[in-house]
Amino acid sequence: MTVEVKLFASLRDRFPAKQRGRARLRLGVGATLTDLLDLLAIAPKQAQMVLLNGVQVPRSAGVREGRLLAEGDVVAVFPPVAGG
Repeated sequence: MTVEVKLFASLRDRFPAKQRGRARLRLGVGATLTDLLDLLAIAPKQAQMVLLNGVQVPRSAGVREGRLLAEGDVVAVFPPVAGG
């Protein structure tokens, strides 16, 4: 299956610069959100906010690990940010 991935801020460098933090990735059937993050070498603490088709997936224990991905899903990942 193919999913679209959008990485923001410091995570954008996981993809070549010309892709501007976006890519389509092929994953095996039954892949979870955690499988995708592992593939991209994004540690759980680095994935502060994750949106799946525009809906936030909480960091609660087991939620991301159990969230199955489907063909055409769009995943957006934001790192922790600080401001002041």
